[in-house]
Amino acid sequence: MTGPSSQHSAPVLKTTVHRLRELALAAQPGDFLGSEKELRDLLGVSRPTYRQAVLMLEQAQLLTKRMGPHGGCYASRPDPQSVARWAALYLQIERATLHDLMDVSHGLQEHALTAASQCTDEDARGRLRQFLDAVATENRTDDTAWFMEHERAFEKHILAMADNPALHLFFQIARKFVDDSPASSLLIANAAMRRHRASAWARIGEALLSGVPRDAIEISRQQYNAFIALVPGEALRSEAVSDSGR
Repeated sequence: MTGPSSQHSAPVLKTTVHRLRELALAAQPGDFLGSEKELRDLLGVSRPTYRQAVLMLEQAQLLTKRMGPHGGCYASRPDPQSVARWAALYLQIERATLHDLMDVSHGLQEHALTAASQCTDEDARGRLRQFLDAVATENRTDDTAWFMEHERAFEKHILAMADNPALHLFFQIARKFVDDSPASSLLIANAAMRRHRASAWARIGEALLSGVPRDAIEISRQQYNAFIALVPGEALRSEAVSDSGR
């Protein structure tokens, strides 16, 4: 049973978390926010309430607590890779499949390609050009590690040109989920598939640099269809869904 004291402390804790969070967000990562005494005096709360609020914000990666002569709270920020890892784990727990993920990501991929084709940042466009030229020169799709590194790099160039933080986070989640999928790993282990996808980088990249998003989107759609059709188990799942609707 919840007692009167806990009922009274709940809104105080909520307010304390909110105020301390705003203080952390107003600072730069690594900035010293204050010692425990300074922050308790500033917030006007008891030690238990303060420490509980700090713990909650530590878990949210918005601040870090240090001990010693310069002890206290320092501003922090969530690690995007950590966020993506937890989100991908949640999708696994919910038994999401590659088909589920690709079905959603395909629409966002089109949005990203359209935005990237409109990029006017010459530095970002130049980096994509350098990437395409380097891949054309090296062309080491026989090396799986090389392929994975460059596929991630190509994705980062597209997202940099699209310049949308929401897209960037979603694709990190999708990348983590795909990288952890045994079915995807089995498919990428095939040299023919690696060559096929690397060829698509060049065609999509050239279309974007030429400002022709419809061509990049069409190539992306073809890649999506090929991936879904060939992923072990996913093609059978798709056929079963199609058959059940007849």
